[in-house]
Amino acid sequence: MTSMNGRSGGRATRRFISLRTKLTGFVSLIIVAVCSGLGWYFIQQRAEMMDSALHNTGTILAKNLAYNSRHLLFIEDLEGLGKLIDGVMEVEEVAYVVITGPGGKRLAVRSKGNLFPDPASVKGLLGSSSSEPVITSMETLEDFAVPVLRRGLQQPLIPPFALESPVLRSADQVYGVVQIGMTRAKMLETLNDLIVKAALITVLIILAGIAATVVLAGRIITPLKSLADVAGRVAEGDLTASVGATTHDEVGRLADVFNDMTESLKDRDQAISSAYQQLEQLTQSLEQRVEQRTQELQEANRRLQELDKLKSDFVSTVSHELRTPMTAIKGYVDNILDGLTGVLTERQSYYLNRVKSNVERLTRMINELLDLSRIEAGKVELHLGDVRMRELISDIVEGLQTMAREKGVTLRTHQPDDLPTIRGDRDKLHQVLTNLIQNAIKFTPTGGEVEVESQRWDDGYLQVGVIDTGSGIPSHELEKVFEKFYRGESDSQDDQRWGLGLSIARSLVKLHGGQIWVESTPGQGSRFYFTVPIEPMSR
Repeated sequence: MTSMNGRSGGRATRRFISLRTKLTGFVSLIIVAVCSGLGWYFIQQRAEMMDSALHNTGTILAKNLAYNSRHLLFIEDLEGLGKLIDGVMEVEEVAYVVITGPGGKRLAVRSKGNLFPDPASVKGLLGSSSSEPVITSMETLEDFAVPVLRRGLQQPLIPPFALESPVLRSADQVYGVVQIGMTRAKMLETLNDLIVKAALITVLIILAGIAATVVLAGRIITPLKSLADVAGRVAEGDLTASVGATTHDEVGRLADVFNDMTESLKDRDQAISSAYQQLEQLTQSLEQRVEQRTQELQEANRRLQELDKLKSDFVSTVSHELRTPMTAIKGYVDNILDGLTGVLTERQSYYLNRVKSNVERLTRMINELLDLSRIEAGKVELHLGDVRMRELISDIVEGLQTMAREKGVTLRTHQPDDLPTIRGDRDKLHQVLTNLIQNAIKFTPTGGEVEVESQRWDDGYLQVGVIDTGSGIPSHELEKVFEKFYRGESDSQDDQRWGLGLSIARSLVKLHGGQIWVESTPGQGSRFYFTVPIEPMSR
């Protein structure tokens, strides 16, 4: 009881924030955020719509005026131009209309409020051949300027009797420039009214929501406070305490469940002395069984370790014994292909090249078995040194370009200039990268791409990725591709593999303290990534 009171006293010293305050504050924040966001979104959408409407209106008016005034501008009919301008000025948003002749002289001008564009703004348009409006934004105005063009006849650029076909050039003539200024004053006034109304509605909704939250919180918190008081008495050991249900909802249901719990605690107290005796007996029995099972597992584990050692020794011995004759066979085949035994027929060369290819394949398999046996035996050690990863990746990619070209695959690399130098085993990292890139080239169809990219992470790691555009890996195979001797269901019979390369790559990356994984989408290619620490991990 003393310990329980101590814990209660410790809890009482904590800073108390009532559930009513939390609930009211949380709901109020949600209401404020939602209402403010919706109001801002509505105003933003209206502003974009009004701005788009202003641009569309200005563009249409400028193009129509340019089209309708081209003949009047040619004959310099100032009266006719004035009538056209007067019609455009009836549009409320139009602030001014200016028609400039080909020499830069203003032929017709109308303005509301003494607003005029800069005369220098049309100089560049007098030599333009485009009929699209040039829009210039000012503080409260949008200026729409359109050259008035007369399309000329197409004329050849070279004499008609030349050997080459003539290139035709359009001889357009600029009669002048039409400028229309569209004011944003009405749009801004409308937006200000919308902002005021939206703010007022938002404030009313927020106040109403907060008031409703306070009322709802009161209906929920009062029964919970009563339940908390009774729970405190029960925690102090008074199992006779109970709480009366005051509401017919989840809170009332909680009170009923709490009363049922106190009754169950009473019954459980009476039965506890007898789950202890049984537990004591069961514990003794379990300890005996666990001890027996532990001995059996230790014996089984010892046998497994012996078998694993025998397997590793067998693989290592057989691999060493096989590598010597394989080297001799490859040497003899190379000598025959080099013509040391005489001239070969085309068919003989074909078969000998097939023999050489398979000997090289067997040699790679034997080397992989040796690597795997050394890794499993814990005999692989890292020879750490400074490794310039940018240089290493570039060397490997350059060395595999021939393989990529023979397959018809584009192989490229993307690396940042500031790629750091890391502490690692260059040969082991070379083996990992070579395996990943060779696999990517092998399983990418002709015309596909393989890219090697790298980047530095902020947590002290360097990431390298090999991305291909091959057929991809099904999702149910992603967890298995790094297993020993695994062969995917989608692999063709012409490409028999032992599946050791990725398993060895995973082991070498882990030795560096990094990770390796694969991401793939069937039909879109695969992405193999691995990370290594820039500084070696402490062992």
